[in-house]
Formats: sequence, C-alpha cells, structure tokens
Amino acid sequence: MNGPSHHPDDDLLLAYAAGGPGGVKALLVATHLAFCPDCRRRVAAFEAECGAWLETLPPSDGTDDGLTALLARLDDQPRSPAPPVPASRRRTVPLHNPTIPEPLRSRLGGPVEGFAWTPVSEGVDLSVWSQADGGSSVCLLRMAAGHPVPPHHHTAGEMLLVLKGGFRDEYGHFVRGDVASYVGDSDHHAVADTDGECLCLFLLDGPIEFLDAPATPPA
Repeated sequence: MNGPSHHPDDDLLLAYAAGGPGGVKALLVATHLAFCPDCRRRVAAFEAECGAWLETLPPSDGTDDGLTALLARLDDQPRSPAPPVPASRRRTVPLHNPTIPEPLRSRLGGPVEGFAWTPVSEGVDLSVWSQADGGSSVCLLRMAAGHPVPPHHHTAGEMLLVLKGGFRDEYGHFVRGDVASYVGDSDHHAVADTDGECLCLFLLDGPIEFLDAPATPPA
C-alpha cells in the first residue's frame, strides 16, 4: 500500500515544528504525520533547525514580551534551507495502521461507526462530532462511493485529510493519508472514488458557500 503523495505545505510543517499552530490545525498535521514518514522526517529537520536558531539568538535584555519577542528575534536570524525532500514522497504505510490513527482517534471519543451524521447532499454527510478553535473548525466528511460533494466557494482556507478511500477534484486524486489544501476565494467540487466510501478529516477556516451549478465529477 502506498503512502501519501499530497502533503501540508512547508510553512505549515515549519509552524508545527516550532510549536504552532495549535488546536485543530495541529491535530490535522499530527494525524497526517501518523501516515507519512517523509513529513515526520521533514518536521524533525525543522525542529533541529529551530533548535539551532535558539542557540544563536542574542540574549534578551529583560524587556521582551515573552513569545512575541522571541518570534521577532527569530525572524531576524538567517534561515538555512531545509534538507531537500525526494521528488516522490510515496512510502509504505504499515498495514496494521487503524483507519483512524492517533492522535485523532483519542479526540473522537469513540468509534466512527457509532457517530451521528448530518446530511449535506445525497451520499454526503458531516459528523455531528466537531471541534473548533481560533476561527478554525474540524469535523468528519463522509462520501458514499461515487458521490460528489456539491460545488462550493471557499470564503477562507479549507483542508481535507483522507482517512479512508479516496476522491478526485480539479487538482488531482487524493487517497488515504493525503492532505488537500484550498485557499480562500476559490471554488471546489470533488467526487468519491467508485470502489468504496471516502472518509476525511475536514478543516475549515471560515464558512463555505454552496453554488447553484450541479456537481460535475472531475475527469
């Protein structure tokens, strides 16, 4: 079984390695890391880089405002490039991995099979379970085999981490462990693979607006 080929961008991995962002974005990144040895190595390299920065920082004059001042001082330091990542980040995902790996599994509080769901459209549901912080929220998105998500407009960022199955959209094919990221002020539609249900961790930085046009599955 092949591992992820779509990943969080380096800015998000670097922020995670440096201790932020927290909350639901950190949950999504950490869950992706459970699938992806390459991103785990990437984060480890960034953590080492951050540690090297801290060792070279000038001492505080005693008037700094905690973390804000530390980050400002970090910004003034030269940054060496992170180690290169192979052109293909595909790796083998251990077959014993559960459908929902840690740390997400503990946050769900129970098996997905017992969850309550809210219908969005035919074959597409959102979990009643959700968590939110800092303007971002996560829940689970479930798509029945071959069913499309209604076309919608992003007013802010959206991220999907595939936990089971796969889907296609305008940007490619996403399977278990992959992260799909979409910027604000963009339109999007997707359709689940035809060979089984697709389950995703669904993160929003703001509301989405459903469009009137019918969903057309990507080629």
